[in-house]
Amino acid sequence: MRKPLIGISGNRNNRKMDVAAPNLLGVNVSDDYVHGVETAGGIPVVIPFYEDKSSVDSLAAHLDGLLLSGGEDINPLLFGEQPRRGLGSVTPERDELEKALIEVMMEQGKPILAICRGIQILNAVLGGTLYQDLPSQWASTIQHAQKSRRDHLSHTIRIERDSKLFTLLGKQDEVYCNSYHHQAIKECAPSLRPVGWDPDGLIEAVEHVDADFVVGVQWHPENLWRTTPYYLGLFQGLVEAATKG
Repeated sequence: MRKPLIGISGNRNNRKMDVAAPNLLGVNVSDDYVHGVETAGGIPVVIPFYEDKSSVDSLAAHLDGLLLSGGEDINPLLFGEQPRRGLGSVTPERDELEKALIEVMMEQGKPILAICRGIQILNAVLGGTLYQDLPSQWASTIQHAQKSRRDHLSHTIRIERDSKLFTLLGKQDEVYCNSYHHQAIKECAPSLRPVGWDPDGLIEAVEHVDADFVVGVQWHPENLWRTTPYYLGLFQGLVEAATKG
């Protein structure tokens, strides 16, 4: 059986050269995403920064699934707001690339797993809004930028039992997660429904109300699946959905 091809979006990387030469622009993705997809049975492919939207459309025709990875903040103009004080670095070309990928993959009915920044761009593209600067806009008792190693489980998430996520995480209605994010969902997009919350009620997971597999989480399961095995279920769910397509 052919293994499904899973596209992974990445960060805009401005690489400083050690020799007397201009910096190089490129794309970088943590190995944890790649190995998570590979371990789950898929073939991971890192997506470059295309300048021609027709290239995105052509690529999507070959992809069986999409993983939207973590990274920098979302440009607030994408969800109809002016930038607030506290907004971090944004990369408009990444926003535009991922917007195009989300739209074409959903048109084709292909599965999407959205992680951290991924859940934010998914929500914004589908019509929702974000807290641009979570510390100043959300009265939280939870630390959302943990100071420990990336596989440390820092706080709990309540999972909706009537959800795909509940099944993917081994039918648990409460799990522990890690936390490294500056933005978060404020108003959920009309086509998404919240299925996971932190102890303060912040939305930490969503699913599409109609699509077979469009799942987003605010934490970083790619850093956890080796030490907390039920998190591999997210990658396995993506690969399984991509195989069915």
